[in-house]
Amino acid sequence: QAEKLSSTTARGCKAMGCTAGKNEEHKIARWYTNVLPRRGGHIPKMTESRTRYLPLEIKGCCVLKEVSQNKYRVDNSELKDRAHGVCYRLSKSVDDKDPEHVAYWGSVVIGRPAGDGWLCCDLDEEGMELLERLEKENPIETLKRCGHKGRLMVSGSTSSNVDGRWVARGHTGTKVIDGDMVQYGLGLSTTMAWEGLNSFSIDVMGERRRARLIDDTLVWNDGDVWTRDGRTRHSNMKPVDTYGDSELEAGTAMMPPFTAFCQKGLKPNSPNQDAWSVVRVEDDFSIYSVYDGHGPHGHDVANFVKDTLPRLLVSRLTEAADLREMFTETYRRMHLLIDSADAYDKLSARWSGCTSTTVVHHHQTGRLSLAHVGDSSAVLGGWDGAKTYAKQLTRDHKPQLKDEMARIIASGGLIDFDGYSDYRIYNKDGYGAGLNMTRSLGDLEAHRETGLIADPEVSEHQVGAHDRVLLLCSDGIWEFMKPEEAVDIALKFSDPREAAQALVKDARQRWSLQAEYIDDIVVLVIPLSTSKSPRRSPVNKASSGGA
Repeated sequence: QAEKLSSTTARGCKAMGCTAGKNEEHKIARWYTNVLPRRGGHIPKMTESRTRYLPLEIKGCCVLKEVSQNKYRVDNSELKDRAHGVCYRLSKSVDDKDPEHVAYWGSVVIGRPAGDGWLCCDLDEEGMELLERLEKENPIETLKRCGHKGRLMVSGSTSSNVDGRWVARGHTGTKVIDGDMVQYGLGLSTTMAWEGLNSFSIDVMGERRRARLIDDTLVWNDGDVWTRDGRTRHSNMKPVDTYGDSELEAGTAMMPPFTAFCQKGLKPNSPNQDAWSVVRVEDDFSIYSVYDGHGPHGHDVANFVKDTLPRLLVSRLTEAADLREMFTETYRRMHLLIDSADAYDKLSARWSGCTSTTVVHHHQTGRLSLAHVGDSSAVLGGWDGAKTYAKQLTRDHKPQLKDEMARIIASGGLIDFDGYSDYRIYNKDGYGAGLNMTRSLGDLEAHRETGLIADPEVSEHQVGAHDRVLLLCSDGIWEFMKPEEAVDIALKFSDPREAAQALVKDARQRWSLQAEYIDDIVVLVIPLSTSKSPRRSPVNKASSGGA
């Protein structure tokens, strides 16, 4: 199928994302973080209100069925339409569709009857109420509210993106931020508190100072400005935030340990846009997730999804009869929350988004349930008694895939080769962010114009007797490393932390040799074993001199 695509460069346009590929020449790579200018006359009309309308009937068939006061289920039992759902309308006119917003079949919408067979809906009301509730409780409180009991843990990369050395303009001198500590020099330090997306505060002599991160600058409420010191090393690991019982990271007799590393790459003027999270309910289930942001504010979107998506999932796991439906509805809801957060200026996601790969590990049965959008792959590795093997559990959602290509083209999108290594997606006029993936969370303009979707691809895998390790990684690992190579490296170590360190080190070496920069890297290593000691690698046995 790739041969049928145009092989010309995408009209000389700069696109968003990494263009380093396995087949390009040595040292040929570019990193783009800008978006394409739109032609005059093609700028979408901005609406002041987020109020929309839904018809109670379409073609004489009821599509909204009341389930309780002001709540309606979007029902396809009578219409049996092939579309995903019902488009919201900008007015009480069937033809005045808002193609950017869809009420999916089977979902429940909130609205009030507006007369003449219409339901009046606020696109953001329910989502903003949910986000406000989540902001008021920590992740462990969310787990308990959803009925999960026993020993609980929620862990993940920090959302701060401010670690490193800073130069202050007003309060002169150099400051160093390391996790939640701010060091002033001369042995002086204070604690930094994270107060939401890119917002922070510190205590100075009893007074609370607040700052917001704008690009590479911390702007304080008292007028002071800190700029990032160019001498700051960009290879630091992201700090970790942990809630609940941190001992669950080491695992139990039934639940394996895990290790996660998230290291910033070497990209000019770009923060670490990767993230990860792990949710654990002792001996019941774990939720492993990795995220890879892209675009000018991709780090914000990745952190927003990292902080929100797992909490949406835990509220559905206990009641989910259909796993595919549960994952799909949760990912769609996550995307709508991004849309609402963008509308309320809590997030900038018009030209930024992220991948998401989620694995639910059911410890009682050994079953892995997977959902993913984008190209952050999950790989299962093992030892069959003679050699190691690797099985890629997810496929990268790329424009050259036959089914993905068909959907993009049917939606009016264009696919073009960038002249380096990737096929990219543009709108019908040949403009847009030029994403090299067909599914993502965020990227609101691309979703509206080019056929990108947030629906995850869902699959399951039963852990077998020979399966030894599960790897979840961003393309910082996979760009120049095959799954088999990653599994070989991981299974050389009995300690997952050493395995993760080795993977990061090897991947960075490959980037330095084959590209002009090093991508951000996130890696989750989960040992799997049916033996008594889940950390023990059978590869070590075979390589120790046995027959």
